[in-house]
Amino acid sequence: MSKPTRDKNIQIPADILKDLLTVSEWRMLKNRFQIMNLLEEGLPIRKVAEKVRVGTDTVVRVARMVKTSPKVKRIKTSTPWIFGKSDE
Repeated sequence: MSKPTRDKNIQIPADILKDLLTVSEWRMLKNRFQIMNLLEEGLPIRKVAEKVRVGTDTVVRVARMVKTSPKVKRIKTSTPWIFGKSDE
């Protein structure tokens, strides 16, 4: 017997999402979004970490998540040791 299939593309309204997350989780979600935007602008990892006030490991983790996610648009960075050479 196969498992029932469910739609995985669920849209969660922001006000409900905020109620579901803890204060710390909500803050980290906002930080990740800010990290994505700063990396998209081409800022180096250390500058992004300094602006968002997080560690460089957090910036690298977010950058890798963005790189591997097909749903998030590609970002450019000036740090080749993380992403390799850009084909674009």
